Amino acid sequence: MDGESLLYKVRQLLSETSGSSWLDDRTTYDYLYEGAKGFVARTDCLTSSQTITTVAEQSAYTLNADFLHLYLTNDSNEFYVKYYDTSGYTFVTFREYDGIYYSNQTTSKSIPDHFTIQDYQTIPAQVTGTCSTAGALSNGEAVLTDSTASFASSVSAGDTIHNTTDSAHGVVLDVTSGTALRTAMFGGTDNDWDLSDAYIIVPQGRLRLIVDPPSSTSGHSIYVPYVQCPVPVYSSYRQYRIPVRASEALASFAAWKYKYRDREPNFGDALYKMYENEIRIAGRKLNNAFQRRGFRVSFYKQSSRDRSYR
Repeated sequence: MDGESLLYKVRQLLSETSGSSWLDDRTTYDYLYEGAKGFVARTDCLTSSQTITTVAEQSAYTLNADFLHLYLTNDSNEFYVKYYDTSGYTFVTFREYDGIYYSNQTTSKSIPDHFTIQDYQTIPAQVTGTCSTAGALSNGEAVLTDSTASFASSVSAGDTIHNTTDSAHGVVLDVTSGTALRTAMFGGTDNDWDLSDAYIIVPQGRLRLIVDPPSSTSGHSIYVPYVQCPVPVYSSYRQYRIPVRASEALASFAAWKYKYRDREPNFGDALYKMYENEIRIAGRKLNNAFQRRGFRVSFYKQSSRDRSYR
């Protein structure tokens, strides 16, 4: 399910040729990526884990840019993370932010009682610089190299990137090293990277994990299992790491977006129903394959008024 195959499926659904002026690759890739994120969020078909090292008296930690939502729950339907204090493991459960805010625990403990997820309320800093080594366009991708950069700590796949010299815009596909990025660029003169081309990278918004109360000890580990946003596909031979049958869903979603832009909602709604149907079928198959038990209900543990569990 590579980029070229997905573009072809979208054109077929819309009865458009490869030379169509109504469809453009950047917009189609955007729609496909939006559909892919929705597919993964609904089916939980991609998962990952982040390890966070605690800092004494610190409660907030930034989550990875590809974090979509929490993944694992216990028998009481509570999301949890695994906390390691260097001598043993504790499973710390989720509590909604309003409950944590209201309880107002400020005295730190060795092991937190709960955690929550909150938006990061600071806009990430833009990354700027100039290209130090030319990166030619190959199969729709070009490598940006900046020998003075520290991309590994400031840039993630899916970030928006602009070549302000070439007037091109695009997407970061992956961070290949601390000084190099693989990108897909559109709308410019060359859509590649020439020596001394200037760039601006706009990072994605992020979420934060908040532990309550703060840990009193540095060096403990928090293991956060999560559903992972797919790596973006914006070139011919790059592919999504999701089941092949999802290609029908993604193409239907992209075609639906085009039809709404073209003010044909009736046709568009039919395409969206195809997308929804593919998600339901895929979700059932994946639940069976992963031996997921589905939704579980505990009649013995009631939530508090703030909808948290204590």
